[in-house]
Amino acid sequence: MVHDVQLSQDSDSIASEGPYQENSQVPHCMASMSTEDVNSKSFGGKENIGSLSRTTTREIADTAEHSEASTLQDFGEEKTEEPPYTLLSYAQKWGMVALLTMCTFWSSLGSPIYYPALKQLERKFNVDEDMVNVTVVVYLLFQGIAPTVSGGVADIYGRRPVIIGGMIIYVGVSAALACCNSFGVIIFLRCVQSACISPTIAISSGVVGDFTLKHERGTFVGATSGFALLGQAFGSLIGAALAAAWDWRAIFWFLVIGCGTSLAIVFCLLPETKRTIVGNLSIQPKNVVNRTPIFLLKRVQKRFRYDRPDISTLDKNVPKLDLISPLKIISKPEIILSLFPAGLQFAMWTLMLAAISSQLTSSPYNYKLTIVGVCYLPGGIGGLFGSLITGRIIDICYKYYLKKFEERKKQGLIAEEAEFNIFRARVMAGLPQNFIAVVSFLLFGWSVDKGWHISAVLITSCVSSFCTMSTLSTSSTLLVDLYPNRSSTATSCFNFIRCILSAIFMGCFAKMKTSMTVGGTFSFLCALVFVGNFLLYFPMRSGMKWRRQRALKSELKLMTK
Repeated sequence: MVHDVQLSQDSDSIASEGPYQENSQVPHCMASMSTEDVNSKSFGGKENIGSLSRTTTREIADTAEHSEASTLQDFGEEKTEEPPYTLLSYAQKWGMVALLTMCTFWSSLGSPIYYPALKQLERKFNVDEDMVNVTVVVYLLFQGIAPTVSGGVADIYGRRPVIIGGMIIYVGVSAALACCNSFGVIIFLRCVQSACISPTIAISSGVVGDFTLKHERGTFVGATSGFALLGQAFGSLIGAALAAAWDWRAIFWFLVIGCGTSLAIVFCLLPETKRTIVGNLSIQPKNVVNRTPIFLLKRVQKRFRYDRPDISTLDKNVPKLDLISPLKIISKPEIILSLFPAGLQFAMWTLMLAAISSQLTSSPYNYKLTIVGVCYLPGGIGGLFGSLITGRIIDICYKYYLKKFEERKKQGLIAEEAEFNIFRARVMAGLPQNFIAVVSFLLFGWSVDKGWHISAVLITSCVSSFCTMSTLSTSSTLLVDLYPNRSSTATSCFNFIRCILSAIFMGCFAKMKTSMTVGGTFSFLCALVFVGNFLLYFPMRSGMKWRRQRALKSELKLMTK
C-alpha cells in the first residue's frame, strides 16, 4: 500500500482560479511532498489546505481483481475501518466503460461516417472539394472547443446531466441534418451537432478518474479512450455501406436511431460519479438531474449503501466555474510539451482516414465505395488493440517505476521527501509507439501516393492506428493523474489540442496534396512528429520540478498577504 501526497493541481492555477471553496495558509514543509493518487486528507481539522489543496489516497493493490476493499489502519491499539474508494466492483467498472462507450462513440463517429458521402454532397449541392471539406473542418473545430466549456461544467454540476443533455440535442440535430436541403444550414447544424456531443469524450475520462486508482487507471482510461474513438476508425466503413445502399441522408438517420437507442440505455443506467456529489457512490445526489432511474430500485440502493452512506468519501474540494481554466492548464510548459506531439500524431491519423477515402476511389485503385469501407477495418482493429494493450502497459509501467522509486528511497539513494515522477511513469509507456508511428505514417503516405499494393496500405494503417490510440491513452491517463479534481476539464485540454490541429491540417489537406503530393504531405507531418517526440524529454525530466516551483511561488505569495 502506498501513502503519498499529491498536489491535486498547480498552486498557481489555484491562486488565479480560486477553484475551491475553503482557503487557509499552507505550511512550507508541504511544498516538497511526493505526487500520488488523491483522496481527501485533513490537516489541522480542515479537509483541504487552501490554495494548495493536497490530498491523499490509498493505493490498494488487491491481488486478483485489483478491486478496492475496505482496509484497516492502525492508530495505536485502535483500528478503524476505512470505506472503499468506490463501491463499483471490477465487473461493474467494465460495465461503466461500456456505458461510456455508448455515449462517446457517437462523437467520434460523426466525422468519419461522413467521409464516404462527400462526393455525393459535392454533386447534390454543386460545390467543390474545398467547400465540402468545410463541413468536416467545422465539426473538428467545435469538437475541440466545446469540451473546454462543458468539461468545467461537468466538474462542478456533475457528469450525468452534461452527457445526457448533449445526447438529446445530438439526436435532434441529426434528424434535422437528414431532412436538410441547404448546404449553408448543413454547415451550421454540423457545428451544433459537434458542440453538443463532443464533450462526452473528455467527460468520460473524468468519470473513469472518479472510480479508479492509479494502479488500474491506465487500463480503464485506455479502454474508454480507445473505444470512444472506434467510431473514428470504423465510421467510414459504416458510412460507405449506408451511402452505397441509400444516400448521404441515411447516414444521419443512422445517427438518430443509434444515438437515440444508446440515450435510452444510458439515461436508465449511467450513475453520477462526481465525488463532490456522490462520494464513492453511496451518497444520493441532492439534485434530481444527477439521479439515475435504476437507483430507484431498493435492491440497487441497498447494494450502494444508501441507508448508510460513506460521508467521509465526499470530496469537499468543489471547483468554481472558470471557462478559461483549460487554457490555463494548457499554458503550463509541462502540459503543452506533453500533449503537442500526441496532438500532431492524432491530426496525422485524421488525415490518414480522409486519405483512404479519397485515394482508394481514384487511380490506380479505383475501388467501389463498399470496398473502400472494408479497407478501414485494419485501422479499426489496430486502434482497438492499441487502446486495450497500451492500457495494460500503462499500469505495468506505473507499478514498475513506483516500486523502483520506493526501493531507491529505502536505500537512501534519493531524499525521503522526493516526488514520484508521474510524467516519466506515464509517458514512457507510449514513447516507443510514438517513434514507430513516424515510420508507419511515412510508409502509408507513400504507399497511397505511389499506388503500392493494397496490403501495404492496410498494414501501415493498422500499425498507425495502434500507435495513435496508444498515445491517446497515455496522454489522457496523465491528465487525469495530474488534475484528479478537474479531470474532465484537464482531458478537454488534450481534446482541444488534437481537434484544433486536426481541423487546421484537414482544412489545408487538399492544397497540400496539390502542391506536395500525398507522400510529401505525410513526410512533412512525420518530420514534425519526429521532432515533437523529443520534446517529451523536457516534461519527463523537469515537469515535477516546474510544478513544485510554481507551488512554492504561490505559497510565498499567500504568506506575504
